[in-house]
Amino acid sequence: MRRRQKNIRYDKCTQKRTIEDLVRIGRVRLPRVPRRFQSHRCSMNQRAQRSRAHWSIVVGDDHGPEWAPSWEGTEANAPVQYCRLGDSMTLLQKALQRGARLASPWQLLVTAREEYRGLWEPSLWYVKPKQRFVCDHRSSSWLTTAAALLKIANEAPSAVVTILPARCYVAHEEVLSAALECALMALPLIPEGVVTLGMKDLESGIDEDYLVPSSQACGPTLKLLGVARPATAWIARHLRDKGAMVASGIMIGYVGGFAAHISRHWPGISARLLQQVAAGSAAGAETVVPSSLQRGVPAAMMRTLRWHPPSLPQRALRVLHCGWSGLRSANAVARISAFLSMSTSASPRFATDTMVRSIRL
Repeated sequence: MRRRQKNIRYDKCTQKRTIEDLVRIGRVRLPRVPRRFQSHRCSMNQRAQRSRAHWSIVVGDDHGPEWAPSWEGTEANAPVQYCRLGDSMTLLQKALQRGARLASPWQLLVTAREEYRGLWEPSLWYVKPKQRFVCDHRSSSWLTTAAALLKIANEAPSAVVTILPARCYVAHEEVLSAALECALMALPLIPEGVVTLGMKDLESGIDEDYLVPSSQACGPTLKLLGVARPATAWIARHLRDKGAMVASGIMIGYVGGFAAHISRHWPGISARLLQQVAAGSAAGAETVVPSSLQRGVPAAMMRTLRWHPPSLPQRALRVLHCGWSGLRSANAVARISAFLSMSTSASPRFATDTMVRSIRL
């Protein structure tokens, strides 16, 4: 009898060691084992520490195609990120949710345009005014994102920041959330200090930008050579056959690298942006970024600041079956909107699966 109990005790100990290993690598979650609760508490502590060092920027002022779906009752056209596209939430509200899952509410920054204040202000009721960056013209959207990055670099120089565009459609949110977590875990191993998400799930389209990887790229992250904008469908197909990925515009990196990139290309404007940020923070008000900051700056210098490679060295994490669309053209918005309007009576799972299989962007 004692020998049998000893064998059982040995099996239990072996099981505990196996569970600990599996939980540690994130492969499995088994029910009610004492080790599980200890690892759960550790993961919660690590998540709290990460949230204190992590910031999110939701880009809501990016200029894109304007759209006014008939069923929303809007009379005038508005940027697509302020529309619902067949859902109860606007694309901006969905992007805010993604940012809130990565950072605390007081470390969530939003960029917007003054012209559409009536559309975005109701969605930002929980975002403090000092966390908003407002521009007065669409050409100043690069300045608002740069101002938000400089603010984070001034307050937390070693922080990690995630830039999330609001102008996008995602069919499978759970896939995107898992990809963001993977990018965060891979960031310390990336020498460039910046990683972006490259999408590979929809058919080739001429209205998307493509990330071109190096021919010697290997591993979970791919070294990028640049960004291509194909003019025809066959060029887009050729790029995809060579391993190119759709550029999502989502970037995760150390804020110090972004700030150095801004100061290197815009040494004069970065100082002006810091003055605007300091004035807004001191008054507890929104940081207003006027287009007059660009006055006297050569157009060639304005074009040098880009978040794409090779201007900003970075690597890409390939994401499969996300159902991503950058909504870069009115045709892309119209096709997705028409499909969603026809699929309102179908189940959500059927709608998203059919979207991935049938939509050609």
